[in-house]
Amino acid sequence: MSSSSIGHRAEDGIEVYTLQTGSTKAEIVPAIGANCTRFAIQTEHVQSSVGEWIDLIAPPPSLAVLKQRPSGFGNPILFPFPNRIRNGSFSFEGQDYAFDKPDNSPNSIHGLLLDYPFSIQSIDMVNGEKPGVEIICSVDSEQSVWISRQYPFPFLFQVTYTLTEECLEMSVQIENRGKKRMPMGFGIHPYFQVLFSPDSTIQTSWITIPAAQYWELDAFLPTGRLLDADPEFLTGKCFKGLQLDDVFTQVIASGAGASSCRIDDRQAGVGLLVEADANFREWVVYTPPDRPEICFEPYTCPTDAINLEARGIPAGLVVLEPVSRQGSSFSASVQFRVELNG
Repeated sequence: MSSSSIGHRAEDGIEVYTLQTGSTKAEIVPAIGANCTRFAIQTEHVQSSVGEWIDLIAPPPSLAVLKQRPSGFGNPILFPFPNRIRNGSFSFEGQDYAFDKPDNSPNSIHGLLLDYPFSIQSIDMVNGEKPGVEIICSVDSEQSVWISRQYPFPFLFQVTYTLTEECLEMSVQIENRGKKRMPMGFGIHPYFQVLFSPDSTIQTSWITIPAAQYWELDAFLPTGRLLDADPEFLTGKCFKGLQLDDVFTQVIASGAGASSCRIDDRQAGVGLLVEADANFREWVVYTPPDRPEICFEPYTCPTDAINLEARGIPAGLVVLEPVSRQGSSFSASVQFRVELNG
């Protein structure tokens, strides 16, 4: 049976929690958006290396760098909207709303929780068929004037990271605690390494994306038109030469409606499967320039969904009912699973 442990340290004055089960570990930083800054396996699994750790999620150079660029490393959380809102504004049920915008962007970007400090609810061992360890963190928006000013829909956002041997599961529960209907979208923005051994190259890494179409974009925003995706992504395409920043849709689901993107490092004999449950209808896939990394970003809706819906374009906007009614909460989960090919 794999042993599990919980570690804790301070880096740059910021608390980091390390979860470990056997030869798999994860690091969570509640104070910076509950970002999972590391997911790694020991390289006894990997060809030509023994005893070291190989990062699957790409960590930041430091927590100071992460604070400066919270969307650029680890696993950023995107809520109450993923990606962008055109001009930072939207209308919903007769009311107009506006989010803050960065100085260098005409649009609001990546929601409100990227670097927001989460509270720790619990850290516990997990017993059962797959023993492990988990941490639960949350945000109560009614405690934040900054959130409430931009998004006056009271909510509780709770994220649970559960680590078992060779698998990290991230589950969220979102509750509408207000008296009116609440529009929302949710996504994550994880950065994954594509090289899982010292001998691997971008020629030995292959990518799979389970989608038949993608949204046409104009300045990062969907026009409303759908285009056919490259069918090679369904069976695997070499990472070399890929330049992607696309919102894929019409996902091809497997059991229970889940869909999954995959990295196969054929040199290392290691695969990473990123599986999102049926609540996610889009995958944003992004290749950061000059970094051997890829972002597989499951979204419940495309970029600017609320404004697409206002134009009569179905975009999967989630609307939670008031706290007094059924349908006032939303739950979803994503799993990052290591698969060994030998």
